[in-house]
Amino acid sequence: MPKGAAYRFKENKEDNTPDSITIPALVSLIPKELNIKAEIFDETIEKFNKESINADIVVISAMTSTIHRAYTYADYFRSKGIPVVIGGVHATFNPDEVSEHADSVICGIAVHTFPQLLMDFKADKMQKIYKQGEIDFKNTPFPDRNAYAEKNIKPEEIHGIQATYGCKNVCEFCVQPYVCNGCHQRPVEDVLEEIKQTQSEFLEFYDPNLFQNQEYAYKLCEAMIPLNKKWGAPTSINILNNTELLQVASKSGLIAVLVGFESVNQKSLLKINKGFNRVNHFVEAVQKFQNHDIAVFGSFVLGLDEDDENIFQQTYDFLEEVPINMPRFTINTPFPGTEFYRKMKADGRIIEDNWGMYDCSHVVIQPANMHPEDLQQGFYELCNAVYEDKSDEDLHHYYKELPNYTRDVVVDCSDI
Repeated sequence: MPKGAAYRFKENKEDNTPDSITIPALVSLIPKELNIKAEIFDETIEKFNKESINADIVVISAMTSTIHRAYTYADYFRSKGIPVVIGGVHATFNPDEVSEHADSVICGIAVHTFPQLLMDFKADKMQKIYKQGEIDFKNTPFPDRNAYAEKNIKPEEIHGIQATYGCKNVCEFCVQPYVCNGCHQRPVEDVLEEIKQTQSEFLEFYDPNLFQNQEYAYKLCEAMIPLNKKWGAPTSINILNNTELLQVASKSGLIAVLVGFESVNQKSLLKINKGFNRVNHFVEAVQKFQNHDIAVFGSFVLGLDEDDENIFQQTYDFLEEVPINMPRFTINTPFPGTEFYRKMKADGRIIEDNWGMYDCSHVVIQPANMHPEDLQQGFYELCNAVYEDKSDEDLHHYYKELPNYTRDVVVDCSDI
C-alpha cells in the first residue's frame, strides 16, 4: 500500500501503526481453498525494496494522491512478468487510466470482486476490470487483524472498523456518495460480533457518516452498551436533532465525533450542497456533544468558491470562540473522475495535473476569489496558528512541516 510523502514510514515517528483496515480486510477475503500465502507491504509502517518481493501476483490499493507511486511499483512488477491488480478510490473513478498500468482493476467495494478475481487468476481467466455489483454483507469475513503479525503489530493495535458504506449527502467536493455505488449497511449482528472479537479497547469507525440511518445507528449503539468499548465515528450535526440517539450513543461508549463543519461561511455551505449545516448553530452543536462528554473533531475545507482571503481570519476567530477539541483543515480538491473535477476542467480552473498533489493539502485549482499562492500560504498559516497552542504535539509538528512538502517532494517517486 503506497503512501504520500507526509505519511510514509519514518524512523523517528512514535506511531507507525496502519492508518486503515484495507489490508486486513483484503487478507480476510482470500478464499482459503486457494491456499494463497499473502505477504503484505505497507509504506505507513515500513520501508522496503521492491526487488526483494517475489510473488505470483501483486495487489495494490491506492488513493489519488498515491496512484503514481502505485504505477511505479506496478510498472516494475509487470516488467518482471508479475501480474498486477490495482484498486481503491482512484481506480474506481478512473479504471481506463489505471488499466494502462495494471493487468486487472477493481472498482468499488471489493467484498465479492476480490475473491472472484483471485479464483479467476488461479483459473487463468482474470478479467481486465471488476466492477462492484449488488453487495451482500451478511457473513462477510471480518478484517484479519493478524495480517500485520510479521510486522510486529499486534491485533489490538488495529482498531478500525466499518459498519456502513457510502453517504446520501452530495457535498460537491466529496467522493463518498459515489465511490461505493450507493449506501450499504452491514448487519448489526455481524458488526457486534466483530467488536466482541476485537481486542482493542478503543474502536475507530471509518464510516463516512455512521448516523445517517438513525434507526440503524440506534440499534447498533444500544447493542454496544454491554460491550464496554470506547469509540469514535464521523457524523453530521444532524444527529443532534435526535436526543435519544445522542444519549444512547454516549452511553454505548462514544467519546469522539468527526464533524464536517466544512466552512464558517454560510454562502460556501450552500454552494457545496451542505446547506443543512447552519453556521449560527455550530456553537450550540459543539456544546451539545461536549455536554455528553463527546469530544469534537471538526473538519474545515478552505478555498471554496464563496471564500476570499478573509476566510482564514474568520475561521481562526470562530475557533477562538468555539471550543472544538481538534480542528482539521483541508484545501478544496476536485478528485479526477468526479463530476466536480469535470466541471473544474471545463471551466479551465485545473492548475495541477500531477495526481500526487491531490492530497487536500495543496492547491490544484484556481480559487474563485483569491490567488492560488494566497490560498496555499493562508492554509499553512492558519494550520500553524491554530495548533500553536494545542496540546497535540504530533499534529502541530505535522502542520508545521507541511510547507516542506513542496511539489518536488510530493510528486517524487525516485525512492521506489
